[in-house]
Amino acid sequence: MAYKFAKQSEVKELESWCMDILHAVQEEVRDYFTFDIRLIGSGDKRLVTQNSDESFDLDYNIILQRDKKGLLNNPKQIKDIFVSRFNKILKECVSDYTHTCDSTSVITVKLIRNNKLNFSFDVAIVVEGDDGLFYRLINDKSTGRYIWNQVKQSSNYFERFKIVKENGDWLKFKQRYLVLKNLHLKKQDGVKSFSVFLETLNEFVK
Repeated sequence: MAYKFAKQSEVKELESWCMDILHAVQEEVRDYFTFDIRLIGSGDKRLVTQNSDESFDLDYNIILQRDKKGLLNNPKQIKDIFVSRFNKILKECVSDYTHTCDSTSVITVKLIRNNKLNFSFDVAIVVEGDDGLFYRLINDKSTGRYIWNQVKQSSNYFERFKIVKENGDWLKFKQRYLVLKNLHLKKQDGVKSFSVFLETLNEFVK
């Protein structure tokens, strides 16, 4: 078993579906927040991979912009609001999904067809700190608390990836990304695609 790059046509179709769901959630929480939606890591950079014929997934960041109710210091309430709104939208719009899962660092939506995972997407809730780094809302399993956790190596990653392309290193970057994905697959360490993307990026541009 090894990762390969997914067909871009399939990626685009499912990306459109995800955005429809995310925009509906955006409307649902407008009394609480405004936020940007960003396809991140592999999806944003045409690096989506899948393990043989298994399903692939996409990763999104919800980047909170305006906190209308002053909830940033209550991350658990923020997570509860988003999970409930995702469930509401999916119940209304989709017949073949399992409920959204509140995992350690993301909200996961899974599409199940014929008792088989057909597709899933993960949504992380993040804010940008005054230091220019991103902080992800996570459920700290060791303490049972919801906290804002710094995303390592996330500073200016848009600008750093632009440098990779300007230097003509895109193909080398793509090949190295696939190598690292398969290394993590062998380790079975559960490292997310966005983290692998940042790991690769850090090798090319500090």
